[in-house]
Amino acid sequence: MEGPGRSAERRPLWQRLAWLAAIWLASVTVLGAVAWVLRLWIA
Repeated sequence: MEGPGRSAERRPLWQRLAWLAAIWLASVTVLGAVAWVLRLWIA
């Protein structure tokens, strides 16, 4: 029986890097949106 981490090892490197880039881009976008809302609220 395989553990939950084993399925990730079968995925190609480009797919894992694409997920990493997507998560990074989403976090940067959310952080920018929060900063923009705070700027509108404070100013």
